[in-house]
Amino acid sequence: MSSDDSNESEKIFESLFEPDNAEILLELKSGPKPLSILTEKITISEVELDEKLSYLMENGFVKKKENNDGIFYSLDTEKLVKVLENDDNFKNIDDGLAKLDSFLN
Repeated sequence: MSSDDSNESEKIFESLFEPDNAEILLELKSGPKPLSILTEKITISEVELDEKLSYLMENGFVKKKENNDGIFYSLDTEKLVKVLENDDNFKNIDDGLAKLDSFLN
């Protein structure tokens, strides 16, 4: 893996431990949710939520689907598992967990 790829992987991996992103992913773990539910459950502004969802979609962790009932977001578990199972990323787990702990406490 090149240095650029490694840095990008590290950035993506660290973003998963960012509290708001983690909260979004945890909310979607139970299944697809409409934006209205995410807006109620995630305690950030709608603009921030949209930015975070866009980032998570851009990196393949969240999928967006539109139908007659509205827009729904869901977790791409395959992509998430691939990132979490990548051996290179496990070097960053302790740092990521420490950062998450510092955000939460």
